[in-house]
Amino acid sequence: MDVRASDEATACVETEDDALRVNCAGAGPVSAEWMVPKALWLKRNDRERYDRATMICEYQDYVNLWLTGRYCGSMNNVGVRWHFDGDGRPPMTMLEKLGCAELVEKWPKEILPMGAAVGGMTATAAAACGLLEGTKVIQGGADAFVGMVGLGVIEPGQLALITGSSHLHLGVAEEEFHAKGIFGTYRNALVESAPFVVEGGQTSTGSVVNWFKNLCGGGDSFYDDMNREASAIPPGCEGVVALDHFQGNRTPHVDALSRGVISGLTLKHSKAHVFRAILEGVCCGTRLIFETMTRGGYEPKEVVIAGGATRSELWLQIHADVTGVPHVVTECSDAPALGCAILAAFGAGLFGSVREAVAAMVRKSRVISPNPEAHAAYADVYAAYLRLYPSFRETWGARRAPAVSTTKRAIVCPSLLAADQGALASEVNRMLDEGADWLHVDIMDGHFVPNLTIGPPVVADLAKRVGPRDAFFDCHLSVSNPATLVPALAAAGASSVTFHIEVVSGTAAEELCKTIRSLGIRAAVACKPSTPCDEDGGVYELVDAGLVDMVLCLSVEPGFGGQKFNPAVCDKVSALRARYPDLDIQMDGGVNPSTAELCARAGANVLVAGSAVFGAANPAQVISQLRQSILNAS
Repeated sequence: MDVRASDEATACVETEDDALRVNCAGAGPVSAEWMVPKALWLKRNDRERYDRATMICEYQDYVNLWLTGRYCGSMNNVGVRWHFDGDGRPPMTMLEKLGCAELVEKWPKEILPMGAAVGGMTATAAAACGLLEGTKVIQGGADAFVGMVGLGVIEPGQLALITGSSHLHLGVAEEEFHAKGIFGTYRNALVESAPFVVEGGQTSTGSVVNWFKNLCGGGDSFYDDMNREASAIPPGCEGVVALDHFQGNRTPHVDALSRGVISGLTLKHSKAHVFRAILEGVCCGTRLIFETMTRGGYEPKEVVIAGGATRSELWLQIHADVTGVPHVVTECSDAPALGCAILAAFGAGLFGSVREAVAAMVRKSRVISPNPEAHAAYADVYAAYLRLYPSFRETWGARRAPAVSTTKRAIVCPSLLAADQGALASEVNRMLDEGADWLHVDIMDGHFVPNLTIGPPVVADLAKRVGPRDAFFDCHLSVSNPATLVPALAAAGASSVTFHIEVVSGTAAEELCKTIRSLGIRAAVACKPSTPCDEDGGVYELVDAGLVDMVLCLSVEPGFGGQKFNPAVCDKVSALRARYPDLDIQMDGGVNPSTAELCARAGANVLVAGSAVFGAANPAQVISQLRQSILNAS
C-alpha cells in the first residue's frame, strides 16, 4: 500500500471539516490512500506535475476515458473515498482549508452511479481489446462495493462480510448516521435500493491464520487437519483467547499500534487450541464491530459471507455462533466478478433494475444458523476478548495516559451516568481504552434522590464483561439503605463502595465501613454540598478512626448529571486536605477541564466527570487534561 500521503491525511483530519463525518464521526483517521491526501501530496511534493495536470482521477476513471473518450467519475468512489456528499458534490470547504480548491477543476465534472452507461468503446479501444466498436462500457466502483452487489447485499439490514487476509464489513442502512469506531454512512454510494452504506474492518484475520500455519511449518493438509482437531475442542478453547490485532486495529478502536495477543496458554494446550482461539478471536472482533454499528443505529439482520473463511465449515459456524446472526453463503465465490456481471447486465438493458438483476443472478447455497447453546457459551469468551485490548494496550506502547511518578495519586473516573445506558459494557471498554483510571457507578433508589438507576446485577454483568482486575468500579450509593446492597455489590465485583453520611452516621456508619472492608473492597463516605464534615458522628470521625479510604465531596446535589459546579465546596475540600494529606479526596458534579483546576488546587485527587468526558469528541484528551490538573496542583 502507498502511504506516502500520511502527513496529508493527518492534515485532512485537522481541518475538522463536516465532510469528515464519514471518518468515525469526524474523529478520523483518513486513509493516506484516499483521493484528497494523495492529490495534496502531489501538490506539496511534485508541484510542477500537479500544476501541469489537467486531470486528477482514479485509475478506473482513466480506463473509462481511454475506452470511451468520456471523462467521468464513479458515484461509489467519490462518495466513499473522495469525501463527496451523496449528491455528487465535492468537499469544497475542506479543499479550501487545505489550500487546494483548484483541485475540483481537475476532477471529473460528471459523476455516474454504478450500473450507468459510460459510453461505447472507441474504434481504437475496441481494436486493442478485440471487441466491437461501440461495445457498452458500464460504470463500476470499488471492488468490495461491487462485491456487495455480487452477494446480493443491496437491501437495508443486509451486511456483506468479505473475508481474506482481512475482514471487511459493509452494511446497507435505512437512515444516515455517523459514529466513532465506524466509517460511513455513505449516501447513494451503492445502488438505488441501498440508501446508505456503513463500513467496518479488521486488519488481520486470514493473515493471522496463515501466519500460524507458517509458524507451525504446515503443509498442504494443515488446514484440514487443524479444522478437524479444532472441531473437537469446545467453545473457549479451554481458556485460550486471542486478540486479532496483529497489524493494528482498523475498527472500532482505530489503533494502528495495537498488537495481537494469545492468552491463557498452559502445557495441556495443543496447536488446535491456538488455531481455534485465533478463529474465535477474529469472530469476536467481528461481533464487536456489529455491536459498534448497532450503537450507531444499524443492526445487521443477515450476513452474506464470501472469501477464504467460507472454505472452513468450522470457521463459518463460529462466525454465526459468536455473532448470533445467520450467515448466508452464495453459489458464486467470486462476488466482485459477479457484481460486475450484474451491473453490466443492468447497464446493457437486460434488466429493469439492479434489484431485478440480483434476484435473477445471485443464488444462495446455504444458511449457517447460530447454535443457541454455543452462542450462550461464547458470552464468557467474548467478555475475555474485550478485556485483552485495554489490559495489554500499555504494554505495546499504544496511546494511553502517560505514567507519572507522584506521591499523591491522580485518578480520573468517567461517570457511567452520562454513558449510553443501552450499551454500558461497550462504554466501559471505551473509557478504559481512552485512559480512564476508575469507572464511577451511580446507584440510586428513587427514595434518597428522585432518580432510579442500575443495581448490583448490572455491575456484575459489567464486571464479567470487562473483568474486575482490569476495571475499578467505584460504586456511589445514593440510597436510603446502603447496607442491604453491600454484599451483592461485593459479589458483583465492585472495587469501592461509597455511602452517604446523611443516611448512615455515628456507630452505624462505623459498622458499615467495617462490613464493606471485610468483603475485600474499599470503603468511602460521601457528603452533599451543604453537609459539613465536622458534625458529631460525621466524616471527620470516620477518617480519624481509619475506617474510610476516601471522602467524596459532591459539588452538586446527588441525583442527576449535568448540573452546574458549586465552587463553595472547594473550601470543604481544602479543609479535608489540610487535615488529611494522604487521603483520597473525590469531587463529583460539574467537573470539566475548567473546573478541574479549582478542584485540584483545593486538594481533590480523584475527579469524577460525566458529560465532559462522554460528550467529548476526544475523551482521551479530556481525561488527560483532568489528570494533568491534579498533577499540576501537586
